[in-house]
Amino acid sequence: MPDVNGERLSDAEALLGAAGFMSVRAVDATGKNRTILEKNNWVVEQQEPSAGAGVADGMTVTLGVRKPTDDQDDVAVEKGVVPDVVCHDLQEAQDALRGAGFFVVVAKDGLGQGRYPLVDRNWIVLGQSAKAGSSPEKKAAIQLTVVKFGEPTGDSGCKS
Repeated sequence: MPDVNGERLSDAEALLGAAGFMSVRAVDATGKNRTILEKNNWVVEQQEPSAGAGVADGMTVTLGVRKPTDDQDDVAVEKGVVPDVVCHDLQEAQDALRGAGFFVVVAKDGLGQGRYPLVDRNWIVLGQSAKAGSSPEKKAAIQLTVVKFGEPTGDSGCKS
């Protein structure tokens, strides 16, 4: 059994397939039972059977996966105060900002390609135009710089 821990789910499945394992099942390792839509957004955290184990033909390999942003603490939300949403997925960031009373939230492609996030949970926030802890006018536009999971995050410190 090859070791696929730490691999993107898409890469892990390809490695297992190349090694002859055709029955692979991925599950949300957080216990939240989230549906896995975009395999590149998920990283293998555990595998069963474990790496190096002997495996019978036709055995199903189960991979426990999570998103890189799953390790982030919950965003603290206070009315009128900009929360720190860097390293969170775009949907969570937007929800936190709206919960704090800021409704003009704009996403900017961090790779400069002009892409627009269609599925907000597939993008990670690398920067925000309003400093965390600041109290701008509620109708002020807050720009979030984002990239898709698996893309470079520069010096943001975010896992992707």
